[in-house]
Parts: sequence; C-alpha cells; structure tokens
Amino acid sequence: MSVMITMKFPISADVMEKTVNDHREMIMSITQDGQRQGLIHHQFAEDSEGNALVVDEWPDEETFQRFFAGQEDIKKVLAAAGVMSEPVVTVCRIIDTPDRV
Repeated sequence: MSVMITMKFPISADVMEKTVNDHREMIMSITQDGQRQGLIHHQFAEDSEGNALVVDEWPDEETFQRFFAGQEDIKKVLAAAGVMSEPVVTVCRIIDTPDRV
C-alpha cells in the first residue's frame, strides 16, 4: 500500500503560492519528474496556522526519499521562497479500506 507524505515548510502558504506560480515551468518539470519516478498524487495546501504544506502520495517512503534527495530544482524553488531549513516530513501509511476514494 502507498504512503502519504506531508512536508511542512517554515513559510506562509501565500509566499509558497506566489513562488510556485512565479516558477510555473520549473514546478511542472519537477512534477513530471516525480511522476516518472512514481508520484501518485501531489498538491500544495495551507495548514490552520498559515504554513505551506505539500501533500503527496508515493508508492513507498524510499521512492519519495530518493526523488526528493536527487531533485535539484526543488532546492532552487525553496531558495526562491526564502526557505532556509529542511521541511518537517511526516510519512503515513495509507490504510486500505473499502470507503477509500
């Protein structure tokens, strides 16, 4: 079963949204690379405190870690957003239940 990966960044969702839109071509290239490597779902979100989140689904944690560690353009986008530290990464096993959509 796949895993849900959340990454919480130490910047506001507004800053992340602007940065992602300003770097649209690079973001699309990163997403396409992720899909080639196994990315199932991807989206940005804002938590209740206004922080930027990425919510992904990957086949397993190892595939995600390999992609994230080797993807140099992610580092460029994060630097453009002013991110100076690593995101808080949470890995959750997706439970196979009959109501999953």
